[in-house]
Amino acid sequence: MKKLAQCFLSALIYISAMNVSAQQANSNKEPSVGIVLDLQGQVSVLNQAQGRKLQLLSYLKQNEQIQLEQGSKLSVSLYANRSVYRFVGPALIMAEKDQIKLLKGAAPEVKQVKEKLVVGAESSQLLTGAIRMRQLPPKIAVLTPENGALLLHPPKDLNWAAVEKATYDIRIVDEDESLIIEAQSQSNSWVLPLHLKWVPGKAYKWSASFVSERDGGRYMASGEFRLIDTLSQMELGKLKPSEDAMIEEWVLYAAHLEAKSMFQEAREAWKKIAQSRPDLERKRDRNP
Repeated sequence: MKKLAQCFLSALIYISAMNVSAQQANSNKEPSVGIVLDLQGQVSVLNQAQGRKLQLLSYLKQNEQIQLEQGSKLSVSLYANRSVYRFVGPALIMAEKDQIKLLKGAAPEVKQVKEKLVVGAESSQLLTGAIRMRQLPPKIAVLTPENGALLLHPPKDLNWAAVEKATYDIRIVDEDESLIIEAQSQSNSWVLPLHLKWVPGKAYKWSASFVSERDGGRYMASGEFRLIDTLSQMELGKLKPSEDAMIEEWVLYAAHLEAKSMFQEAREAWKKIAQSRPDLERKRDRNP
């Protein structure tokens, strides 16, 4: 049971990290000028006033100096000109508001990316990894769709975690509290019937509950998701990189999806990235 509770808590950490990471980033008053989209080898920030380490999806601060060791690689996107700079070490660079200044080493390769993706990175606080938190796990908690998720397509199933095996009561209502469906499940997941009618742009709330055999109490967890509206879906389609797009554009797209709480679509984008660069997916999950 202790192992089950630990696995349960790990699942909750990922969900909680979305909000906590954004709150911490918002508290950082120093403005950023760009964002890290690829990182390989030994790359370090020289003027770490607060001990900040350079990571995948971390922000570049103005006048920050970055050193690349021999053979290391770094790709950064600069907000000012919507470009990606690819550096290969050894090199020493400095992030300025309107340029990445080369202090030592070979000149970078410069590529253009979709403007709206860079604008999204500039205005949003993207994830830089999971944040470990200590708390007692509840009796039951929703997993997917994540609470607050924006979905491109209606969910195919519901998933939750619980510390007891039981018969679970499932309920879905719309934003007007109108009942969509009620059902039961003997496992920690439930496949939604195909006949359910969903409305783009509308929010839905779902819950899973059970009666404990240990103490007779009823425990419930609930989550809310919203289906993307038609206009936003069209805009998102324009942002999606082509299959042969450079890896930095896919990383930026995945982070953009996470910032919009489109967690399922972000997972699919990271799977695409992992096909050619599994190291980037591992870096994404490291602690800041």
